[in-house]
Amino acid sequence: MTTTLDNDPVVASLAPFASLPDWLAAGMDAVGVGESLERHVAELAGGDLRLLSCSPDRLRAKGSEWLVRYTLSVAEPGEEARDVVLVGKLWPPSRQLADAPGATTNGTRFGEAGWHCFLPEPRLELRVQTRDEALPALPLLVEPAAVAQLLQPMLRAAGYRDATITSCSPVVVRYKPGSRCTVVVGVTYAPDSSGAMPPSPVVLKTHQGDKGEAAWAAMNALWERPLSWRGAVRLAEPLGYLPDERILVQGPVPEERTLKELARQAIAGRSPGMLDDLREELSRTARALAAVHGSGASYGRTATFEDELIEVTEVVDRLSRSVPGLDAAARPLLSHLAELARDEHADPIVPAHHDFRPAQVLLHQGAVGFIDFDGACMAEPALDVGRFRAKLRDIGISALTLERQPLPDGRVNENLSLLDELCDGFLAAYLEHAAVSETRVLMWETCDLLTTMLHAWTKVRLARLEPRLTLLVHQLRTSGLLRNQVAAEAPGRAGRAGAGAPPPAAPSG
Repeated sequence: MTTTLDNDPVVASLAPFASLPDWLAAGMDAVGVGESLERHVAELAGGDLRLLSCSPDRLRAKGSEWLVRYTLSVAEPGEEARDVVLVGKLWPPSRQLADAPGATTNGTRFGEAGWHCFLPEPRLELRVQTRDEALPALPLLVEPAAVAQLLQPMLRAAGYRDATITSCSPVVVRYKPGSRCTVVVGVTYAPDSSGAMPPSPVVLKTHQGDKGEAAWAAMNALWERPLSWRGAVRLAEPLGYLPDERILVQGPVPEERTLKELARQAIAGRSPGMLDDLREELSRTARALAAVHGSGASYGRTATFEDELIEVTEVVDRLSRSVPGLDAAARPLLSHLAELARDEHADPIVPAHHDFRPAQVLLHQGAVGFIDFDGACMAEPALDVGRFRAKLRDIGISALTLERQPLPDGRVNENLSLLDELCDGFLAAYLEHAAVSETRVLMWETCDLLTTMLHAWTKVRLARLEPRLTLLVHQLRTSGLLRNQVAAEAPGRAGRAGAGAPPPAAPSG
C-alpha cells in the first residue's frame, strides 16, 4: 500500500513521517550488523568463533539516545551454539564519529562480562549484557525452588491459610527487556481438605518503576466492589505485592484465546462466521468495560487528554533531535487536537484501565476477562474507548500486511471500511450500557493513532510505519475532526463522514 496525502494542511504536513532515514533503518538490518561484527570482532574475524545468527530484539528512542539490543547465536568450532546478548546505542549522524572510540574492542574476550566495542559502519556502540539491570527480580522468578519459597507466605497472607506448596513450574510468557516480565507458575499443593482451594496457575509480574504498585492498588480497589462487575467481566485476584523486589502476584484469568488473536484471524480471513464471532465478543467487551467504568473504584492517579498531548509532543521533540523537521510535521495535528480539547468538555472521570486494547481481553467459554492494570488511573471513559478502537484498527491493518504482498486499492479500502464498522459497533455497544462523548472518543482515538505511528519510529518498526500512517490519514479524512463536525445524532457512528456512502479515497498501492 502507498499512503496518499491530500491538500488538507494537517494531513499534508505528515509527509515527513512516511519513511525512516537510512541510518536508523540500518540498526534493524540483521545482515548488515552481523557482517560488521564479523569484520571488527577479532574472535569472529579470525574464525575462533562463528556467528550463526544476529537478531535485532530492540531499537528504540529513549530521551535523546537510541538504545539497541541484539541476540547473537555463536559457536566455537565443534561446540554447541550459545546465545550472546549485546546492548548499547545507535549514534545518529548528528553525533560526530570523531567522538567514538573507533572500531576497537576493549581486550576482553567476546561474550564475557565487560566486553564492549564500537562498529563504525552502522554507528553502533555495544556491550555484553549478562543480566537485565532494570528487572533485578527476574532471576528469582524463573527458579522453581525460589518461586515456591516466595509464593507460599504470600498465598497464606491472601487468605489461603492452609496452602502448602510441593512444587512450582515457572514459565516466562512475556518478556520486554528493561521494562517488564510475566511468569505463569503451575503450582502443586499438598492435599488438604479444609479451606479454599488455592489457585493454580499463579501469575508473577515484575516491572521497571512503580507500575506493579499501581496495578496492585487498582486490582484491590476493584475487588472491593465485586458485585459491580462480576457478572460482566473476569478480573485477576490480587494475591500480593513486594515493593522492594517489585514483584506482583495475582490469580489466573481463564483464557482460550485473546480478543487480539480472534480479531487478527477474523479480519485477515474475512470468514463471515468468524467476523460474527468477533462482533459478538466486541459487544461483550464493551459491556465489560462499562461495568469496570461504573464500578465506583478509585485509583490514585488521574490522566487527562492535555497530559497525553504533552507526552506525545515530548516524543516528537525527542525524535526531532535526531531527525530534524519532525516537530514541524506533527505540530498542525497536535495544535488541532489541543484546540478541540479546549472546546469539547470531558465526561466525569471513572476508574479506567488506561492501556485498554484487544490483547488485554481474554476470551473463555462466552466470557471475557481483563488483565494488565499496571497503567490504571482515573480518567474520562473516552480514553479507554478511543484507545481500544485505535488498537483494533492497528490489528486490522496489520492483518493485511501479513501477506507481504502489494495490495490493491480495493483491498485496502475494504479493510478500512470493515474497521470503521467494527469500531463503530464497539462504541454503539458501549453506549447501550454507559454514556461517553463521541467527539472525545474520536479525539483519544486519533491521538492514539498518532502515537502508534510515532512508535513505528521510536521502535524502528519498518513494516508497521506505512500501515499506521495509512490509518491516521484515513481517520483524519473521515472522522470529521478536522472540520469539527462530528455528527452527534448518529450513535455508534462516531461522526464517521459519509455514513452509508462509499468510503473516500484511500491509500493506493
